[in-house]
Amino acid sequence: MRHVMTGVSGRWLTMLLLALISAMASAEPVTVERDSVLRSEPRTDASVAGNLAKGATGDAVARQGAWVQVKSGALTGWLYSFNVRFGVVTPGSGDGAGAGSALGRVFGPRQKVNVTATIGIRGLDEEDLKQAHFDQGQMQQLDGYAANRDQAAEHAGSAGLTAGKVDYLDQAGSTP
Repeated sequence: MRHVMTGVSGRWLTMLLLALISAMASAEPVTVERDSVLRSEPRTDASVAGNLAKGATGDAVARQGAWVQVKSGALTGWLYSFNVRFGVVTPGSGDGAGAGSALGRVFGPRQKVNVTATIGIRGLDEEDLKQAHFDQGQMQQLDGYAANRDQAAEHAGSAGLTAGKVDYLDQAGSTP
């Protein structure tokens, strides 16, 4: 009987350890990249749960679509995932890749660029445009997507679309 109890206790301890490891693995460290409003739910119209300043750290405990649930100190709430960097930025590290972060290790160091973000779409700033260079291979790939007038008409017809004429507006905003 004693052996059975030890086996049951051993399995219980193993299950407990696995649950703890799973819980620790699911919380990914994050650093807030811009002042952010935490929401009580993953919706823009949800009530405000708090605010996190740029540079604040915490743990991503859940994800839903473009939202990530962050626990930072006493605050827990949802914010857009593009407002955080996965992995904790340590002062003086310079790269912010988050040595302990799985995503940081996979995607490596981030370039130091200023990025404008609007509803999850990252834009280009002046510095990005200055660093841009011509890529003939990309231009050839783009040209491969081009369609002539006949191809476009055939495709539109196969989708049940028909051509229509739209009159231009005059300067005053009314039709001629």
